Amino acid sequence: MVMKFSELAPRERHNFVYFLLFFFFYYFIMSAYFPFFPVWLADVNHLTKTETGIVFSSISLFAIIFQPVFGLMSDKLGLRKHLLWTITVLLILFAPFFIFVFSPLLQMNIIAGSLVGGIYLGIVFSSGSGAVEAYIERVSRANRFEYGKVRVAGCVGWALCASITGVLFGIDPNITFWIASGFALVLGLLLWLSRPESSNSAQLSRRWAPIAAFSLRTAAELLRMPRFWGFIVYVVGVASVYDVFDQQFANFFKSFFASPQRGTEVFGFVTTGGELLNALIMFCAPAIVNRIGAKNALLTAGMIMSVRILGSSFASSAVEVVILKMLHMFEIPFLLVGTFKYISSAFNPRLSATLFLIGFNLSKQLSGVVLSAWVGRMYDTVGFHQAYLILGCITLSFTLLSFVTLRGGNRLLPTAETQSPA
Repeated sequence: MVMKFSELAPRERHNFVYFLLFFFFYYFIMSAYFPFFPVWLADVNHLTKTETGIVFSSISLFAIIFQPVFGLMSDKLGLRKHLLWTITVLLILFAPFFIFVFSPLLQMNIIAGSLVGGIYLGIVFSSGSGAVEAYIERVSRANRFEYGKVRVAGCVGWALCASITGVLFGIDPNITFWIASGFALVLGLLLWLSRPESSNSAQLSRRWAPIAAFSLRTAAELLRMPRFWGFIVYVVGVASVYDVFDQQFANFFKSFFASPQRGTEVFGFVTTGGELLNALIMFCAPAIVNRIGAKNALLTAGMIMSVRILGSSFASSAVEVVILKMLHMFEIPFLLVGTFKYISSAFNPRLSATLFLIGFNLSKQLSGVVLSAWVGRMYDTVGFHQAYLILGCITLSFTLLSFVTLRGGNRLLPTAETQSPA
């Protein structure tokens, strides 16, 4: 049962604060990388859009390799912090890696740079973010607080870093990388202080005791379930296509301004404003999703994504791309909270991490391997506007299809009450 903050036990309150701050600093670090990554690849390392697509494909490829491992390990480890420690230690090396390893390799050999970058970024962000999300969602259930309320801090951290990076990028991008490495040390401190096994965890363990023990066989049962594949249709056709669209949006955005530097600065400020709005919506999202249902939340996110992509294909001014960029902040809360609610309501909660990392993140990355290189090539051949029109039509079509393929309600794996799939 989710409790108000004032009703939590002291250790549960401490965990709420520690993991709220963990989200803040983790997504601050990610914001030093992700929003401006295509700009860094193009302006600092002088890659073409096709080469940028190759880099993103490599990141997706290694995410495919690591995400199943992370998903299975997360469910086996439960509330133990081994995975988060691994991610945190690698994040401390964030600046040295980008400055002294990744950038020189990209400029010497695009394939070698893509492979090395794909391994590192695949672990700490593409797979790591899913592991962090799934772990803290599990902690929130064990400590009786609402996951969406601690996730708000991630939006705020991302927002603050976006403005800082937008300004510092024109001075020296490396400054932001060093700040990120410093904040990774704070992640280590928070992880050391946290005690996720709350006083309620024993009761939680007893409640889950009748559930079939986790095994590869149980996880493999997902592949035989039509509703699982219905969820995959949504993830691949909507969420994955949208992710690929957003990969190089920063380069499209800055093309509407007098200078690339000015475009990058404005992109940072718009990202900050949008993420603060995202935080507000994320705070309210659990209540909204509980009211409208997880399926409707996912469909709402799909429609917002489709509008943004199709709108970008017709954008002709800076004002229009700013408005379209802001739509992203309405979509994320519905997609993220809706996904967790959909998984927890339709599947055995024992496999929540596996479902999120494999059913959601892995399937996105798998399609991203093919889509990133293809879409990058489209940008070089037909341009952003025509490519966005094609992507928008794909996303809208799969959103409409998901009205049929997505289901809600009964769990799909055996629980204490039922030993056969519904």
